[in-house]
Amino acid sequence: MWAVHFFVVYAASIIFLTSDTTRAVTAVATAVCLLAAGALAIYGWAARVGTGETVGRWIHTIAALSGAAAFLALAWQGLPELLI
Repeated sequence: MWAVHFFVVYAASIIFLTSDTTRAVTAVATAVCLLAAGALAIYGWAARVGTGETVGRWIHTIAALSGAAAFLALAWQGLPELLI
């Protein structure tokens, strides 16, 4: 998710430079990727609760933490771009 967001924002800033179109593309890409990362974190945590086996809980915990880390990375990268 982070790589897709990075390349979409980077391509938009190269193509459109500093226009309102760049901000719109950045806002849409950031929103879509934040929703996907949040959904991954929520799904991973929900599946973790329902799993009784140790390995399954570990896998779902890693998925939930990965989604949360992706959410933070996307917010860290996307929100300042919208403010400038």
